[in-house]
Amino acid sequence: MKNDLFHFLPVIIITIACLLLGVIWYQSDCIEKVYLDHVQDGLLVRTKFLSYETKRLLADKNLAILNQFCDMVSKEGNTRITIIEPDGKVLYDSSNEAGNMANHAKRPEVIQAFSGSPSVVTRYSTTLSQRLIYAAVPVPGENGKNYVLRTAVSFKSVDEAIASAERQITLAFILVTSFVAVFSIIIVRRLARPIEQMRVSAAQIAAGNLNVKLPVPSGGSIRELALSMNNMAEQLKSRIAQITREKNERDAMFASMTEGVIAVDLKGIILDINPAASKIFDLSADVVGLSFYGVIRNTELQAFLEQIIKERKPIESEFTFYGTMERHIRIKGTVIRMDGDNISAVLIVLSDFTRIKKLENFRRDFIADVSHEIKTPLTALKGAVETLQEGAINEPESAAKFMDIISRHSDRLNALVRDILSLSELERKTSSEEMDFGVVKIAGPVTGAVELCKDRANSKSISLKLTEPIGDFKVKGDAQLLEQATLNLIDNAIKYNPPGTKIHVSVIASGKDILISVADDGCGIAMEHLPRLFERFYRVDKARSRKLGGTGLGLAIVKHIAQLHKGSAEVQSTVGKGSIFTIRLPVAVVEA
Repeated sequence: MKNDLFHFLPVIIITIACLLLGVIWYQSDCIEKVYLDHVQDGLLVRTKFLSYETKRLLADKNLAILNQFCDMVSKEGNTRITIIEPDGKVLYDSSNEAGNMANHAKRPEVIQAFSGSPSVVTRYSTTLSQRLIYAAVPVPGENGKNYVLRTAVSFKSVDEAIASAERQITLAFILVTSFVAVFSIIIVRRLARPIEQMRVSAAQIAAGNLNVKLPVPSGGSIRELALSMNNMAEQLKSRIAQITREKNERDAMFASMTEGVIAVDLKGIILDINPAASKIFDLSADVVGLSFYGVIRNTELQAFLEQIIKERKPIESEFTFYGTMERHIRIKGTVIRMDGDNISAVLIVLSDFTRIKKLENFRRDFIADVSHEIKTPLTALKGAVETLQEGAINEPESAAKFMDIISRHSDRLNALVRDILSLSELERKTSSEEMDFGVVKIAGPVTGAVELCKDRANSKSISLKLTEPIGDFKVKGDAQLLEQATLNLIDNAIKYNPPGTKIHVSVIASGKDILISVADDGCGIAMEHLPRLFERFYRVDKARSRKLGGTGLGLAIVKHIAQLHKGSAEVQSTVGKGSIFTIRLPVAVVEA
């Protein structure tokens, strides 16, 4: 069927040529209108494409390059180009000096373009004294005001083109009978194929594939169209890449911020939220697009948001948020203005200072505890010295008594300072990860601690036993520190349990950990004391602890020694049945 159609193509072309020839002579007005419409449409298309570059150059405020660009386009396209400012003044005209031209605000095509719609009109130009075809399109400028880009071609060129077309069709009618085959092939190859290729490529560009290049014919209007569309695709690709890059950079900074950030519109809809804010409010799912009031159920924060919207100025505040844990939040809020005084959204920045608050409380309590612990022996020392100074030193019995008080409280003060310094050193090493440990057999430190405590246990009629065999367990650590931790646990068990009780020290493996346990069958510890037992200066029975000479830092030292070895300290206890204190340490991995 296609071949048959191709064979009849010369006859079809001759018939069409004859008809066109007759129509030209009898319907020249119609041809003029059709061609005029074609010229107007083409002029409007070129004007629209030219407006993209004009918009960019106006935004850059580079008028010199804009004038050069328009001069080049005007010269190559034999087109008059005019750029009109929002107030009607002529910013540029390729045919006249812009400063000498009248205000164009009342021109019909300019009026329509200022309203936001492209327009094409044919009228007499008072400036050039001839009929022109004008195409005008709006070009968005700053503050929402439009410039107007107007192009024009002479109507005389249309008449010439129509006359030329008539001559060409007449000539074609004469030549078509002899060259119909060649002419048909030229039509197929020069017109149909490039247009089809451009159609396919344009469809791919419209689908988002901006890497496609439209085939560019060797000449003609289609070439200009192809070049313009290729240029448009490159500009779109560049702009999209820039926007994507800026968005990725913003998202990366937004996600890496330690402060929580929430953007909310005036209706309370969450526009954006970073991971830090989601963590503060324990939000597991993506809440963008949901209501702020429904997602974050905190009356203080909701009132804070409403206050920002109402007062329209930056506000700061602090509040406590109760979620899975108590958080102390410092909050700053401000409005986002997009256009003048119009508020488009609210930005809330949240700083979680819970850890700082805890450290402040801990520092305050620590200073108070240290002051209280030091004050007691200092008061006793001062009293004993004053008594001796007042004459008791001359009485041997009284002098011996007060000297014993001075000795005991000096030892207590010395032990307190020693333990504070030891604890401070352990904390420094833990925070700075200052560890250069070697592989240690755990049997050595544990056995040493038991041997050091045996005499004291025997003096209180307490049975102290080490469960053997210990085994060849190894950990990475410091033997002296491990011995000190074990010694503190055994010493506490001896100190706070009555005569006749039993203490068992054992070392066992549990998965990838080694457990050093000190168990007794003494009085035990009430459940409410267990969570705070390893805190500094925390005592179950303060009066009894001071009487027995404890500093209140022994278990805190045990905990920090365990943490320094990447382990932990634990306790289990039942009142009346005894307690089990455990140091959990990771097994050392020894390379062959």
